[in-house]
Amino acid sequence: MRDIVPAPADFYELLGLDLDAGAADVRLAYRSLQRIVHPDIAGESATEMAAFLNVAHATLMDDSVRGLYARDVQRFRREVGQFDGRPVSRWLGAEAEQRAVFVDESTCIGCMNCTNCAPSTFFIEDEYGRARVHAQWGDEEDAIREAVDMCPVDCIAYIKRSQLALLEFVMKSCSREDIAIMARRRSGNLSTAPAKGNPFVRAEVWLKYRSEAQVALDDGVKRMQDEALAAAIARVWLALPDAVREKGWPAWTSKQARAPVAFPASMQP
Repeated sequence: MRDIVPAPADFYELLGLDLDAGAADVRLAYRSLQRIVHPDIAGESATEMAAFLNVAHATLMDDSVRGLYARDVQRFRREVGQFDGRPVSRWLGAEAEQRAVFVDESTCIGCMNCTNCAPSTFFIEDEYGRARVHAQWGDEEDAIREAVDMCPVDCIAYIKRSQLALLEFVMKSCSREDIAIMARRRSGNLSTAPAKGNPFVRAEVWLKYRSEAQVALDDGVKRMQDEALAAAIARVWLALPDAVREKGWPAWTSKQARAPVAFPASMQP
């Protein structure tokens, strides 16, 4: 089991800066943090963080890149948000219950069977017309099981409760194909490949980058904000000694007062 807790997810959060920060702000924040995380002071566990701060500095000091990156971060925060370890859906089940229900919206066809069977658990969201869980165990188990069984595309699954927060988080950035196009493909009238958006695969990738942060730096300076970079930044930050994090990032360490979410190695339901 691994702990997944709130952590900086982009270069601005890493440096403790607002999106409108200028070069002077970047330079000051970078120098201040490098003094704290220098391996000679903080130990070998801070080596990766020192490297990430160098990348953050190089990206945000480049006038031709800083504005583009800031807009990309703004888009990422709007579409994906910050992973804070908390599920999107409300928990109405017993505290001892270790199961949750999850809808893979990338394969849902919006048939509404689940909302008819268990309306206090499922609803149809407005933007894509897909089913989504708004309250875990809002209905009796028999009704929820019927909803799962009635799904014609098997897009509803029982998962471990500890998986819920991350799966709901990555689902935000998964592609949703037009339902009419999905119907044509299922009938064999469309030869193009389906959109890539499997939340279970994306969650595996997210966990991979949290455990293998160096992957994000293999191609040199990373210019775009995505889930891989967000997870990698979180990984190197979490690898720092507690005392170093508390000194360099007091606002972030205070967010960890909540108990961390333990996440199993396998994402498959």
